[in-house]
Amino acid sequence: MERLLRRTSHCDRMPLVLLTVIIAARNATNWLQQCLDSVDDQRLPFGWDLRIMVGIDNCPATLDIACGLRMPRLSVYYFGRHVGPYIIFNSLATRICSDALARFDADDVMLSGYLKAQIALLNHRYSPTITQTWSIYADSSLMPIAAHLADGSCTSVDGRRLRPSDGQFMMTCAVWNRLGGFQPWWCHADTEFMRRARWAGIQRSVVPEHLYLRRVHNSSLTSSKHTGYSSEIRNYYKEQIRVARESYANGIAPPTLSPVVSNSIEVSTCSLL
Repeated sequence: MERLLRRTSHCDRMPLVLLTVIIAARNATNWLQQCLDSVDDQRLPFGWDLRIMVGIDNCPATLDIACGLRMPRLSVYYFGRHVGPYIIFNSLATRICSDALARFDADDVMLSGYLKAQIALLNHRYSPTITQTWSIYADSSLMPIAAHLADGSCTSVDGRRLRPSDGQFMMTCAVWNRLGGFQPWWCHADTEFMRRARWAGIQRSVVPEHLYLRRVHNSSLTSSKHTGYSSEIRNYYKEQIRVARESYANGIAPPTLSPVVSNSIEVSTCSLL
């Protein structure tokens, strides 16, 4: 995916820098609109443009919600086969040309400044960089709660975590070109991606502010019986990451993957009617 500036500013005709936010959604009827509203409300620095891509993972009810939204910057894609969030990200990222990409979850909510603060950490050459922020854990109603974490620790009672989570981040196009994509796993592929990036020498910068709300509910990837912290499949993926870490420590370069993708159909939304 080569960097391409496709839009221009109305005031000075200078090319705009494009940021694309990619969101995979399944069983998200209760919170997709709130998530997308929070993305659409983000204000970017002068010279930047925003595109939002949502991949619906074989869930007609969630598709109905997405197609009822009036957002000119939103594109919706329907995956007729259940493939999981990481294949969806791979598939949508390979469809576009963008200077920067952001991964975000359909059940979470961006707070004011989430994207702008991370953009401020990118240099003007857009060299390989990953950016993140801190988060506030919340219940399904977005009330802050104490939450258990993957390492067995717990957040404070106000839900505030003083370090970033692997699942939500922004990256320059150069990162995507170097790493090639996510593993086609059902969960934990974001952690594998971040570990591979670190061993590849890719810079990571963190905004030390709580700039998004992270929902905790029974059907999330980290909480569900099938993919949660103690699930068999997640433990299997953890072992794959451990084996890879040993090979990197022994001098083997982290690979550039050929991303696994799946077919999807771009569907019309009310903004296109």
